[in-house]
Amino acid sequence: MSIQHKIETIKNHFYSSKLGKKEFCEKFHNQYGYANWEQLKKFMNVNHILQSERSQEYLEGSVKIQDAINYDLDLIDNFGIAESLSKEYESAKLPGHLRKIGILSDIHFPYHSLEVLTIAIRHLKNSQIDCLYLNGDIMDFYSISRHEKDKDLRDFKREVDMSRDFLKKLRDLFPTIPIYYKLGNHEQRWAKSLQVQADEFAQLHELQFNIFFNLDKLQFNVVEDWQGMEMGDLLVVHGHELYGAGGINPSQNLMNKTLCNTLMGHVHRTSTTQKKTAFKEFINTYTTGCLTVLSPKYMPFSQHNNGFAIVEINEGKSKVFNLQIKDGKIY
Repeated sequence: MSIQHKIETIKNHFYSSKLGKKEFCEKFHNQYGYANWEQLKKFMNVNHILQSERSQEYLEGSVKIQDAINYDLDLIDNFGIAESLSKEYESAKLPGHLRKIGILSDIHFPYHSLEVLTIAIRHLKNSQIDCLYLNGDIMDFYSISRHEKDKDLRDFKREVDMSRDFLKKLRDLFPTIPIYYKLGNHEQRWAKSLQVQADEFAQLHELQFNIFFNLDKLQFNVVEDWQGMEMGDLLVVHGHELYGAGGINPSQNLMNKTLCNTLMGHVHRTSTTQKKTAFKEFINTYTTGCLTVLSPKYMPFSQHNNGFAIVEINEGKSKVFNLQIKDGKIY
């Protein structure tokens, strides 16, 4: 074997191997007539059979365009690549003529607190709001929850009848203004229960949430469970859309997640956080209290408080009144 043939043979062998240089020499030095691996390594170094060269040759040879296609960019703007199955989900926008919005959330009907609920509704009536926004978890759906249930409280028909009647009462109390119903995580229980327990029934038009609870007849506007609502420069969400909402200071947690003026319910606690940017612009985040009992059986020592909110919009700028109810009074 000539020296040049030997160089090419070892080079091709090493470059086709995945072994490191030492491992290669230890394994094959006898095959190439060397007494030990160091002698083979020295031969390879002298003849530039190097691991770095092998890596570079691999990179250069790993991408090979066999039949290049010349795209006319004036005719094709996506190179014929298939459309994505994903889509961007966007918030809804409250019509600009609505200036004073009452926000109620986490009523959990029919496990509401009648006293605080009537206080909040009376205040909104007296405040002459021009829009009512129900910000999720208006109904509880206790009977179809996946959680363990108290046998004495499990009465699905009664829950449905009371909830339907409550929504009718709301329309009677606010007959002329738009009412929005934002679906929260408790409203999700309706669709999930149908899909898990009776998937065929979930396909029936009459069992769709807005139809079954007469939201269409009552002329409520439904906001989907994944969707936020923009009220001027304020984003309103229920809270379940944000993974890990809540914590010790829920409004601070909310600030960290949205980085914009935001209001949410879900955590049953009133809190407010304000930050100032380097451009001297203020960002405010709010979480609102609930309108249900504060010490339920499943969480008797919670930090929940009762509350609701009013949002005023002026030239696209929002002003939030994050109100609490305590001992029958509004603060």
